[in-house]
Amino acid sequence: MKICFLCSEYPPGRHGGIGSVTRVLGRALASAGHQVRVIGCYPESLPERDNDHGVEIYRMPLGAGRFSWLTARRDLFRQISRWARNGEIDVVEVPDWEGGAAGWSSLPVPVVSRLHGSLTYFCSEMSQPADRLTSWLERRSWRRSDFSCSTSNYTARRTTQLMGSHRSGVEVLYNPVEIDSIPRQQQRDTHRVVYAGTLTAKKGIVQLIKAWPIVAAAHPKAELHVYGKDQRPSAGASMQEWLTSLLPGSAVASVSFHGHVPREDVQSALRSCALAVFPSYSEAFALAPMEAMAEGCPVVYTTRASGPELITDGADGLLVDPDDVPGIARVILRLLHDREFAARTGAAGRLRVASSFSTDVLVPRNEYFYQSCIDRFKTTCHQHLQG
Repeated sequence: MKICFLCSEYPPGRHGGIGSVTRVLGRALASAGHQVRVIGCYPESLPERDNDHGVEIYRMPLGAGRFSWLTARRDLFRQISRWARNGEIDVVEVPDWEGGAAGWSSLPVPVVSRLHGSLTYFCSEMSQPADRLTSWLERRSWRRSDFSCSTSNYTARRTTQLMGSHRSGVEVLYNPVEIDSIPRQQQRDTHRVVYAGTLTAKKGIVQLIKAWPIVAAAHPKAELHVYGKDQRPSAGASMQEWLTSLLPGSAVASVSFHGHVPREDVQSALRSCALAVFPSYSEAFALAPMEAMAEGCPVVYTTRASGPELITDGADGLLVDPDDVPGIARVILRLLHDREFAARTGAAGRLRVASSFSTDVLVPRNEYFYQSCIDRFKTTCHQHLQG
């Protein structure tokens, strides 16, 4: 198959979950023998063409003008349309975030919308108003797509509630994660706790910081290491500065902010820490806890959204309500104090990811889905011509 992804955050450009998932899936599909290309608009000074483990990257410049985003959308569609009409791609996938397929005219190949969690979705989850233009674009893109898949059952259900049922239904295809066949052995620091994610309220970092003084008081050697890009929510202090201000003086020294670091640094931290904690309010199907589990790291995750789809509480990880600050402290302390339980949980978490969410398991399911979309699209087009 010849598969095209629309993605404007493919690493090493500035990226989040969509870029990370696209890279993992794209590399795995290319390794399986498919032709894979990714196209997007990038503000950074990056090569226009690149090859990443067999994935062809096409970067179009994003201008700085007021309507540059509109021009960029037009140019992206024109290029994708040329590829489709020249037979260079069989299927094109767009993320739901910001509604990339809004306004697209017909193409001779199917358009697939993958639900990673749209702005409309996340704003609804956090009870916040969504930008009206972006929400409109996301709804238009959802309706324009020929087929749809979702990274979790929860996201599929909530998106359908917000945007209406999709005419083709929604296939659930969880995010795949790369996992070594043989785990890399590394001594774990029994006092070190890791958080990895953007410093934003929806990820639960505020509640974690509020819980940390309880942990530090009960376990004086405990250290919290925070990895993730900072946010500046207003003209005042950055998120990191504000989070630090929430800590009492006795707990400040036990918290380290590392900022946005290479993925390899985070993986190393996950291999050597006592546990990782992600008390998120809203997720589609996050990679960070999966990557921690793949490293055999005991994980504390969220009871909200798709959390229970990944972890069975008390078996292959622990779940906590992000609003329960004492509860966050309690589960962290349980894993710090009961090392036998922590080791058992980490091993079970790794097995869970390997058996259900590895690229070996999920890439064939994505291949089958793409091929079924191509076949159904051809059948529908043939029926229209016959009609």
